[in-house]
Amino acid sequence: MLVKKSIEREWAATGHAGIERSLFRTNDTGGRSSVVRLAVGARFPRHRHEGTEEVVVLAGVVEIGGVRLEAGDYLFTEPGEEHGVMAIADAVIFVSSLRATPIIED
Repeated sequence: MLVKKSIEREWAATGHAGIERSLFRTNDTGGRSSVVRLAVGARFPRHRHEGTEEVVVLAGVVEIGGVRLEAGDYLFTEPGEEHGVMAIADAVIFVSSLRATPIIED
């Protein structure tokens, strides 16, 4: 069993301005489960999914693939789908991907 307590959460820069990640785990196929914190206006570039991905907005507002998502909203991405992420307001999202997601445009 793996437990990550929120009080012990560590944030790391992602290399994209205004976006930090707290990694829960990396799986055997290269995917990750993590909490991502985005400052208003932060943008994660368009990327392609090699496997499925699940996103739950925990706080704030983001736009993913042209869809506005708010706290409590859920998004499921199929393999082969592409999208970018933009923070409309300061946001915190949970992201779990089956495989790595190559960036298409920066």
